Formats: sequence, C-alpha cells, structure tokens
Amino acid sequence: MKRRHTPVRTAAAGISLLLAVAVTLTGCSNGTTGSTDHKYVIGVAEASTQIPFLAKLDESITKRAAKYGIETVILDGAFDNAKQAANVTTLAGRKVDALLVISSSPTSVVGPINAASKKGIPVFAVNSRLDDKADVITYVGASNFDYGVAQGKLLLKALPDGGKIAVILGPLGNPAQVDRLAGLEKVLKSHPEFEIVAKPSDEFDNAKNLSVTQDLLNKYPEGELDAIVAQGPQMYVGANYAVKQGRTDVKIIAADYPKQIEEAITSGAIYGTVDQNPKTQGEIAADYAYYWLTGKKDKVKKPEFITPLPLVTKETVATYSSVWSF
Repeated sequence: MKRRHTPVRTAAAGISLLLAVAVTLTGCSNGTTGSTDHKYVIGVAEASTQIPFLAKLDESITKRAAKYGIETVILDGAFDNAKQAANVTTLAGRKVDALLVISSSPTSVVGPINAASKKGIPVFAVNSRLDDKADVITYVGASNFDYGVAQGKLLLKALPDGGKIAVILGPLGNPAQVDRLAGLEKVLKSHPEFEIVAKPSDEFDNAKNLSVTQDLLNKYPEGELDAIVAQGPQMYVGANYAVKQGRTDVKIIAADYPKQIEEAITSGAIYGTVDQNPKTQGEIAADYAYYWLTGKKDKVKKPEFITPLPLVTKETVATYSSVWSF
C-alpha cells in the first residue's frame, strides 16, 4: 500500500516465505513468451506479504513474470527492517537474475542492495522509494508526496470552509507515512482555515483503525471534528462504524481503493479516496525486469516510472473499478 511510499488487492497473505512458483535457478524455458536458454528467476524482497495491497502487487508480479517464462521467489520482510535487509542478502546469495524490492524503510536495505548490484544483479525499487544511495535501476510506483497532496485536494473539496481534522497515520517512519503527511501538510499550509487536531496511527491494521476511530469520535463530539483523513485503506472499517454511530457529520477521506472502499464511497460512508493501483505497479515492475534481462534496456524508464493517482468520489466511483480486496 505504495512504506516511502504507501503504498495493495486478493492473495494469500501471512506466509513468511511465499514461493510464487517452484524455483529452479538453472534450466531451460518451456517455450513461453520471452523464452531463452536460461531460466530467469526474479527475487522479490517484500515489506510484508500480510498486507492485501502488497499481496495483490506480488500476485501481479508473479503472473506477469510467468508470461515471460520467468520464475519468482518472494520473501516476506514482516515489516521488520532487519529481516528485509537479510532477505535481500539471501536472494542475492541464491543468484537470482533480478531483484525487486518493496521496502518498509528507505535506508535499511541500501547496504544489501548495493552489495547485490556489485554482483551484477539488477535491482528495481517498487511501490516505495529508496534512499538516493541505493544502487537501483529505476523506481516503479506512485509518489507518496503527491499522494498526500491529492488527499489535501479532496479535503479542500469536502470542506470548502475549512475545519478541524484528524489524520490517521500509517506505521510511523514508514515512507508512505512520512511522505503522505508531508504532501497533505503542504496543501494545508496555505489554508489556515484547517487545523489538524490529532495524528494517531493505525499501523495499517483494520482492528487498530476501528479502535483509533472510536477514540477520535469519543474525544471529539459533533461539532468538534469535521474530517478524518486516513493514510491507509483500513479506513473503511472506521467509516462504517462512524455511520452506525450516526456520525455522518465527519467527512472521511481514505487511501487506496480496495472493493470495501469502493462500496463505502458508493454508500456515502466515505467521501473519497486516492486510487493507487497495485496491479499496474506489479506488472510494470515485472516488465522492466524482463526488458533489462533480455537486452531491451531502452524500454525501461529511468530514474522512475510514476503511476497515476486518480481521485475517486461518489461522482466518479462508477468510472473506476477496484482490482483488489481485503
């Protein structure tokens, strides 16, 4: 869910080691598109396979790679920076042909990434930007800063006269949390009619989102809180709770676009969201790895390929179909 960057929509989650396909480091391809004498293997160092957005991203990488006859190995970092850094080292040690890194930290994986790059393994950052010191081919994903700006635009539309807002943050220190907040605050800086009164974290967890929402609605009765802006898609849980409690006075802006958010926008429980598509990111990342490995490097956009972030409200929800779900 893009964390420097957010950024994910059906997949098996919660496995610490996900083998997308049985792995063979050598051998011949079976005549699939892009077949060569060498059976390519892509290693994916995933921040967490337990997040539905990221699970959909992984699924999209795996399916796209399979079309090229490429096998995929996915290791789960479990939102543990040290574990993910170790996973990058493990994949490089297995001599995968390319590495895709979806990181929970912009800096913790830099050392292992650079070590892999020195071994001749091309590394691609996906969904979450890495520190400039990381030796990567390119970045594929959304801009989390622009994501926060987009949420700010939704907020201005929802509350043209301003108001008091709460921002439900993702995991603290995660790239998505840091950059989305910076983007939102940039918009609000020129709009003093808005005041951020609270910034709790739900850590991108459904149960914690419900708890945080309950706390906010109890602390701020009607007339004292005008909107909640969430950095993650878990906000559908809190939004549905707010409706049941009769707190339709609070405008709710979510993040990402699972089917649950689509339904909540349609019903009016959520005012709007920013759509970051994990399927698009996964497919382009797999495409780029394939292009790089097969001598088509000119087809890889550098230093980044920024995916679009359309705004979805009740007026536009029919235009966009969600591609993932909790």
